[in-house]
Amino acid sequence: MSVKFKLYQDKRRTSAFSGKWYARTVVSNVVSTEQIAEKIQRNCSMKKSDVTAVLQELSEVLREELLDGNRVIIDGIGSFKVGMSSGPADSSADWSVTKNLRGSHIVFKPETIDTVSAGTRTRTAAALRDIEFEELGEYSLSDGGDDESQEP
Repeated sequence: MSVKFKLYQDKRRTSAFSGKWYARTVVSNVVSTEQIAEKIQRNCSMKKSDVTAVLQELSEVLREELLDGNRVIIDGIGSFKVGMSSGPADSSADWSVTKNLRGSHIVFKPETIDTVSAGTRTRTAAALRDIEFEELGEYSLSDGGDDESQEP
């Protein structure tokens, strides 16, 4: 298995990187909670319905903990916390939720593995250990893109 990617060229006229080439990952498939439950069922003694119930409860508990302002760590995956976007205020007294809060989001930090080789430390997301990439050609607008792709 490998993560697929396509190449694309920066064609923005005002960009300092116009004409340069970049890579963008391509999502191979979307996997649902039900499909995850099926795979887990195959690897353990729990029934799919039990796994699905646990995953749904995990979702509810994760939301509850985040709304309480907690960081949630799931071993082997990483941690989740609430982040916020804020507009400026001239002073702390002038800052208010109604005026300056622009939005909230979830910050995910993957569990990492540190390795040291020749005196250089490398940090890798544990879930991406042994990752391989495969080129699929050039990216086009008809590929659809998604929110996870990154612009240069």
